[in-house]
Amino acid sequence: MAENKFVVINGSKVSVQEGGVLWINGMKNIQKIEEIEGLDKLVHLRALHIYSDRLKSMDGLEKLTNLRELSICGSEHLTKIEGLESLIDLETLQLGGNRIERITGLENLKNLKRLYFQNPKSDDPGNPMRKIEGLENLTNLELLDFFECDLTGIEGLENLINLKDLNLGLNNITEIEGLDTLVNLEQLYLHCNEITQIKGLENLGNLKKLFLDANKIRVLEGLDKLVNLEVLSFTNNPLQVPGKYYVDREILTPYFKDLINLKEVNLNPYPESGRYRLI
Repeated sequence: MAENKFVVINGSKVSVQEGGVLWINGMKNIQKIEEIEGLDKLVHLRALHIYSDRLKSMDGLEKLTNLRELSICGSEHLTKIEGLESLIDLETLQLGGNRIERITGLENLKNLKRLYFQNPKSDDPGNPMRKIEGLENLTNLELLDFFECDLTGIEGLENLINLKDLNLGLNNITEIEGLDTLVNLEQLYLHCNEITQIKGLENLGNLKKLFLDANKIRVLEGLDKLVNLEVLSFTNNPLQVPGKYYVDREILTPYFKDLINLKEVNLNPYPESGRYRLI
């Protein structure tokens, strides 16, 4: 990167760090940028991180074809994914804290391994992402994060057979479904949703960590095929066992008899009457 040690962004000089890493954030005038400009000559850039609450478009990255890591975060004015088609060697893409309405424009990113979304929740039905789509070609993905995206269901993941880490926490998901082909999944986060029943996990024999905290699950079931499970977190669910007024660890132990590799269980079930019992 000897030919480009710095770049001028909105009147401020920003240094390119060792290894071809550029951070566009921090200074007030930089945080106000609405468009990505002046990066065309940084063709050897390997990582780019942009944090601006005014950014309206992703255009301007077309020539950065050596990028491996890209973060564009923090703008409620950014509503769509565009201008990434030429970044075919990208491995990590982070798009948190924007207002992305639909997932499009990722079709060419077949080398992508890590994809992060996090949209701020809103009552405006036209804004937050509510559906997983547009990921069919991303078959090399190993990590996918849709934390707090207002999703109502699990879909569009069928082709992601190499996925190992899936975070769908803090959404409005009511049913566990669409995971049958994710046989390499090792970590699954479904905490803080509206799930009422454990099902759809039968094919996830490689799963090691499962987080189902803060849902509406009453019956502990559907776990017997998870023979490699090491960590189960199940706090704040209204668990019920026939003939029992409350549920504690001793009562629940028989439900884990098939989980021979289980090392850690986090439980804090509570009856729907609102009386909590810590265990």
